Amino acid sequence: MRVEYQGRNAELSSRFREHAEPRISSLEHHFDRIAEVRVTLGTQRGWKTVEIMLEADGLLLRAEERSNDELASFDKALDKLERQLKRYRERVRDHTRTPVRKLSSEGEAPAEPVEDVEDAEDVISGEIRIMRTKTHPLKPMTPEEAALQMELLGHDFFLFFDAQSEQVELVYRRRDGGYGLIEPSLG
Repeated sequence: MRVEYQGRNAELSSRFREHAEPRISSLEHHFDRIAEVRVTLGTQRGWKTVEIMLEADGLLLRAEERSNDELASFDKALDKLERQLKRYRERVRDHTRTPVRKLSSEGEAPAEPVEDVEDAEDVISGEIRIMRTKTHPLKPMTPEEAALQMELLGHDFFLFFDAQSEQVELVYRRRDGGYGLIEPSLG
C-alpha cells in the first residue's frame, strides 16, 4: 500500500504523520487490496480540512472532514472511510442481495436541466465562473458497478468508462430514487 501526503496551504507536521501512519495501516485489516491512500491536509480561514482518498482494486473511496484541529479532522475522515469500506465489504459478501436497479436508457426521458445558480446576474451578463477543476480516472466498469461506486462515495452522479460500449457515460440518482444513465451521442 502506497501512502501519499499532500498539504494545501498547510505544512504537514511530523506529529500529524506519526498520528496518521498507524491508523492508515490499520485500513488493511478491513480490505487487503488497497493500492494507494492519499491524505490531503488543507487550511482555510482557520479550519483544518483533511481529505482521504483510497484506491483499491478498482474501488475509489473518499472522505473529507473539517474542524479546528487537524488530528480531529483526520480521525473523523478515517472513521467515515472505514464505514464506507465496511459497507462495501458487506455488499460484496452478500451474494443473495438484490442487484442494484438495472440501469437502462431505453424509453427513459432525458433528465430535465436543474437550475442551481448562485449569482444569476453573472450568468445573464455572460460570466460563468468555474470554481474548481478535478481530474477523475476513468476505469472500465458496468453501469451497475458505477451506481454502486456512486452510492459508496455518497455522490449524486458518477462518470465512468463503460466496458461494454467502450465510451464514457454518466450514471445519476433521479429525484424519484431511481437511477439514470446518460450515454453520449454526437448529433
